[in-house]
Amino acid sequence: MSYEMKAAEGQGNSKNYFENFLDINYFFDNGLYLFSQIEYSNPPLLGLKTDGLSGMINIFYLQYSNDKYDLNLGNLYLLYGRGLSMHTYQDEDIDYDNSLIGFDFTYHLNDNIDVFTFAGIKNIKSRLNPENTEADISIDNEVLSIGGIANFSSFSMHYLSMINNQLYNYNDIIKLAELSNLLGKYLASRENYLNLYQPDYEMLNLEHNLGIDFTIKSMDFYLEKSLVYYDKILSERVDGYKNYLSTYFNIFDFNIIYEYKDYFTPYLYNTFSTPPIAFRESTSILSSRNLHAIDFSNEYGYQFEINKTYNNSLNILLSYAYASHHQYFDNDLDVYLLNEHPYKQFYLETSKWDKTGKFYYRLGYDYYRENSIEKNYFIKAYTIPMQYAYNFKKGNSLTFYIEFQDKINEVDNSKEKLYYFSPSYNYYGKWLFTIFIDGERGDDNWLAMDYTLNLENSSQISLFYGSQKGGLVCANGSCVIQPDFEDGFKITYRASL
Repeated sequence: MSYEMKAAEGQGNSKNYFENFLDINYFFDNGLYLFSQIEYSNPPLLGLKTDGLSGMINIFYLQYSNDKYDLNLGNLYLLYGRGLSMHTYQDEDIDYDNSLIGFDFTYHLNDNIDVFTFAGIKNIKSRLNPENTEADISIDNEVLSIGGIANFSSFSMHYLSMINNQLYNYNDIIKLAELSNLLGKYLASRENYLNLYQPDYEMLNLEHNLGIDFTIKSMDFYLEKSLVYYDKILSERVDGYKNYLSTYFNIFDFNIIYEYKDYFTPYLYNTFSTPPIAFRESTSILSSRNLHAIDFSNEYGYQFEINKTYNNSLNILLSYAYASHHQYFDNDLDVYLLNEHPYKQFYLETSKWDKTGKFYYRLGYDYYRENSIEKNYFIKAYTIPMQYAYNFKKGNSLTFYIEFQDKINEVDNSKEKLYYFSPSYNYYGKWLFTIFIDGERGDDNWLAMDYTLNLENSSQISLFYGSQKGGLVCANGSCVIQPDFEDGFKITYRASL
């Protein structure tokens, strides 16, 4: 078992919270595995407070495996291929869980071939606006799927066929009409009909998904395609697709990765499709505040990454990502989607340990630009993240993390010069003290400090005091804005029981 408690109390517009999570897992002698997560949050940082005993169980599932089959009952966390049709997961940081409640059964025909089926139901709650602290739509889903998986030495593939019955109530449809994409524009064009009849809408979606993974000499390839048949809400049957390709190869000790995505289901609100984002999720504090929020219903683009490590431990990393929306004309709307180059990002990093293994540095350069006509969002940012670390003789270490960013809003040509500075001292791995300075030149700073103590039995307690600037927190391309925290205390306790 493991337990985590997080609490905070601040001033002004700070979001106070008190959250408790208890994870229980147990392996039985007969091959059965049980997992359950219990939560009591009142109030939570994001989402709704815990309501009664029934609301305390976040997750519960049983797994059983033997030589012939695997069986899961309860919350289903599934990933087939790269998730173009089915990827369910939970992430507490963004308060999101799209798992089904049902069963997942896999039968092993032989050492190379499996057949599977899964079915489940779930009301999936999500946010349309990352600034919302609570989910604003909830869609009922019923899912049934069958498929197969084949694995060989240099070749593997899977096929999945899935039926998804969705129910959108009137409030969900009205909320979806607020989206700035084609689905939102289409529903907004039917505002008079929606206000007059206040309809609910039920539709049956069908997906066929095929993925192939193979190796040719030293090159790895992965291809996946989904064909999607669904309803244009309140209108006719339409179809769409999702395509993904990735390849890895090594040339003269340069590791090269290339990804290509093309997702086009413009009138469908995806609940279980979480395909690859095909761009680098930044670890930089300032860069991550400008992170691209992918539109899984209408986006294509690519990313390539080159990584090289030399004999003297010098490492060089280069990546470039580009994404755009399909230019599309809807005869019913008389509206074009005109974005040509809405997003691109370039990143270059070099890092190295010295010969003694005591000094380490990492220096990067990040260029970000996003032009979204739909969202009236035109941002350009140049960021330089730096990290320096020194290990002392007896195991103590000192680390400095520094960032500078020039950010330009091209709508009004306003400019910001931002900085972030965080030194930390690690004492024999027993405790860690960190200072945070986050601000803009000519403006007030956000100042804070954190003391983390490692206790016995893998337990840990962290004490935080000060102010912390909020920002985007993302997982698998889905983002939420965590609010600012002003002049207060936070405490986090983790323990393995």
